[in-house]
Amino acid sequence: METTKPRNIIADAPFDDPTDSIDLVIRTADNVDYFVLSGLLSLRSPSSFFRHVLQANQHTEERDGFPILDVKEDSETFRMILLLCYPYSSPEIKTVEQFVVVGKALTKYCMDHAWERFVKVVIASPLIREQALRVFAHAVANGWKELGEVAAKNTLHVSLDLEVELEDLRCIDALQYVRLRDYHKRCGKAAQDVMSVETDICMPWLKEEVSKVLFLHDTTKCRWVGESIFYVHDWLSDYRVALMAEVLGRPFPEIARSEDIIAQAAAKSISACGHADWTKIAGTQIHRFATLVAEEIDRLISQVPLNIDWKK
Repeated sequence: METTKPRNIIADAPFDDPTDSIDLVIRTADNVDYFVLSGLLSLRSPSSFFRHVLQANQHTEERDGFPILDVKEDSETFRMILLLCYPYSSPEIKTVEQFVVVGKALTKYCMDHAWERFVKVVIASPLIREQALRVFAHAVANGWKELGEVAAKNTLHVSLDLEVELEDLRCIDALQYVRLRDYHKRCGKAAQDVMSVETDICMPWLKEEVSKVLFLHDTTKCRWVGESIFYVHDWLSDYRVALMAEVLGRPFPEIARSEDIIAQAAAKSISACGHADWTKIAGTQIHRFATLVAEEIDRLISQVPLNIDWKK
């Protein structure tokens, strides 16, 4: 007896309704059918694959009266692609594997508008910070400049002096990795420049904000205890030394706001200047100063070029 071929699975909402102003069925590699409005697949994307293939009317099969277009991606990947095309909340990119397959598909299909949303989603995701080196490697391998530059900046959270084996690094050559390490070194030196001169604590970048940081003075006397502080308080020198040591290997802005470094500075400052007024505001004042330092570090490292060849 002849068996009946089972129908393909229909995708979950909102791509499951053939009556919802749709004009195309996308069939994925794992045989899931998505009912879609084709115009959204090529929105603001003049070179879109879907724009041209639909104009050519190359379909050979239909479902519910709509042409079927087979794609090589699986249903999970294509659902993310469609959510980037539709005016819904953007999907979460949670793994490097998702990042790679979705990014490659959007590039392959020339989906410019969806690609712009994809870039924003990845940059805003925890993934680009938590897996920065892996994201960087795949961005370089695929010529994704904006994502690669943001990922490179996020690699500054970890020291590249610690050798770590990552299979993802196979997709880039040694030269690109050497350039990333050189970028780290140049960012480290740029970050150190923020507080490189101990006697010049009222630095140019602090001029507009110095009134908010009460422990910075034009005199050589502490305003609370009246004792000589030479150029700066000893505890501030210690903060500078601790920061300089840390940013050389991990030159990311947030390190200036390290709770450990700030706590040690606050404790030593209270010990040196035990006046009640200073004791009340020590933590807040030092954190405010650290925030200004972090902002200046971010400004300086943002000016450091990555020097990567972005040709795929």
